[in-house]
Amino acid sequence: MKGRRWGIGVKFFIFISISVIFFLASAFLISRRVFRDFALRSADEIASTILDQTDKRLAQFFRDLQFAARALAGTKAVRRAEPEGMRDLFLATVRAREAHLRAVYLGTADGRMFEWGVGEGFTDNVPSFPPGYDPRRRPWYELAASSGSFGVSAPYRYASVEALGITCVLPVKGEDGSFAGVLGLDILLEDLASILVGLEIPQGGKALILSPSGEIIASQFPEDRGPRLELKRFDLAGGEAVLARGSGSFVGSVGGQRTLFVHKRAESFDWIIAVGMPLEAIMAPVNEILDLVTAIDLLLMILFVLALAAITTKLIVSPLNHVVAVVDRIEGGEAEARVEAGSSDEFGQLGDELNRLLDTVAENSRDLEAKVAQRTEELWRLQRENTQLRLREERQRIYRDMHDTIGAKLTNVFFCNGVARDLARGFAGEGSKELREMHERIEANCLQAIKRLKEIILGMKADERLAADFSKRLAAGMRQRLRDGGIDFDCRVRGREALNAIGPEARDEIEKIFDELVSNVLKHAGARRVRARIGLDGRALSIRFSDDGRGFDPAAAGPSSAGLANIRYRAERLGGSVEIASSPGEGARFAIEAPAGRLAARGAREEAPCEA
Repeated sequence: MKGRRWGIGVKFFIFISISVIFFLASAFLISRRVFRDFALRSADEIASTILDQTDKRLAQFFRDLQFAARALAGTKAVRRAEPEGMRDLFLATVRAREAHLRAVYLGTADGRMFEWGVGEGFTDNVPSFPPGYDPRRRPWYELAASSGSFGVSAPYRYASVEALGITCVLPVKGEDGSFAGVLGLDILLEDLASILVGLEIPQGGKALILSPSGEIIASQFPEDRGPRLELKRFDLAGGEAVLARGSGSFVGSVGGQRTLFVHKRAESFDWIIAVGMPLEAIMAPVNEILDLVTAIDLLLMILFVLALAAITTKLIVSPLNHVVAVVDRIEGGEAEARVEAGSSDEFGQLGDELNRLLDTVAENSRDLEAKVAQRTEELWRLQRENTQLRLREERQRIYRDMHDTIGAKLTNVFFCNGVARDLARGFAGEGSKELREMHERIEANCLQAIKRLKEIILGMKADERLAADFSKRLAAGMRQRLRDGGIDFDCRVRGREALNAIGPEARDEIEKIFDELVSNVLKHAGARRVRARIGLDGRALSIRFSDDGRGFDPAAAGPSSAGLANIRYRAERLGGSVEIASSPGEGARFAIEAPAGRLAARGAREEAPCEA
């Protein structure tokens, strides 16, 4: 459960954040495309309106010129080709429209040319023509003669001035109704742009007029002002193909600036009117809106992510962390840890199910432990029974061997002692009584040794050993042996009931310790009196054993003394220790201490004298 790099809360937060960013970015891109299309469509609609206005203005402009031409063509001076009358009429018409009209003239059917105007190329309002000039060969004359009605010529180079222009022409009939000539009104191309002046084009847009072949007739763009005697072509990439369709829009570059062009064909003339608006200016309001939308989206995204993080932590991460913490506590050994299901939602149900699962596992574990303990107890019992069986068989084998050897020899001693006793009955001399008593003691000791041998090999039954008064039997055994040696014995026992309650193994060790102490006195001490104090309480077993014999040097005896070594060995098996105090001529004193816990002792503090 430890060492996770990414928790579910972090993963969920990252996933949702990425999703939000993706959807917001998609919404931004879609909005940007929608706003851009809307801006372009709005610009297209505005340009179309301006184009309609320009078309109407252009139509009105040429309609006024047509009215002026028809008015002049209806005068007698023009119909009769009278120079004196035409001069004042033509000059008055030019001066009335001086902003864009250069001259008014009449080319007669017989090749004469009458022209008056103002500006460059005129002297005293009269132009000068090159030698051999014939108006009938000029494009404006040919247009009127072929159409027979009012018309506007294509741009051409004037004969009386080094400039390009167009001419509004109208056929003139004489008083007899015959064709008398062509009336012309000259307009310089550089003055035609005045028609576009006053157009309110938003976003810094400009208008231009193109010929059907793509030549720029009039333009508000400074880049379109080419040489005076040449027409600059509209050569934006892809523009020519679009212009050929009559109306539409396209994007081109003018002066390094991306520009949206919207165009249409004029209704009155075969010209193309176009309006160009910089894309940067068109998109500026859109970009401002997009910047605002982007800032709002970012703010909303941050608020949404923070709110989502708080909600996720409250509803998902915290319950999951609580469940994980409980699992960690259980893995750490806290088996009673449980999930606190504080809600009725899915996490609450999950916590309840996990608690039920943990309870089931704990119950199964307890059942399993109980069964394991039961099986273990059964195995131990079987092993004890098997061990007891083997011990019993081994004891029986040892008993048989000892019965056939030591038992047989003790029995032989017993019978030999009986024969000796029978023989001693006829002896009536001094000491006969003591001899008989000695034979009786030998017989009693043989019987006691045989009985003790059986107990050691086969063991006493637990109820028999517990029923026996261990302290009385222990004291009686020592008293009998010392009395046989002519030694007085003083014994006192404290905690008799506790001594009687100790286990068989501890009894055997204590008996063997006292057997060894008594044997040492009988063999080596030469004592007249022995004193023993035995005590057992809840803390320790205390044995004090002393005699008034000849004493010895414990340091000199050392490990070579088997009796002393046996005493130490058995005291250590009881978990205790032995202290020996003795010196030559001063007797010997033994102090033995052992913890009560090793003896399985219980209760009682009374003290009583040993009873035989």
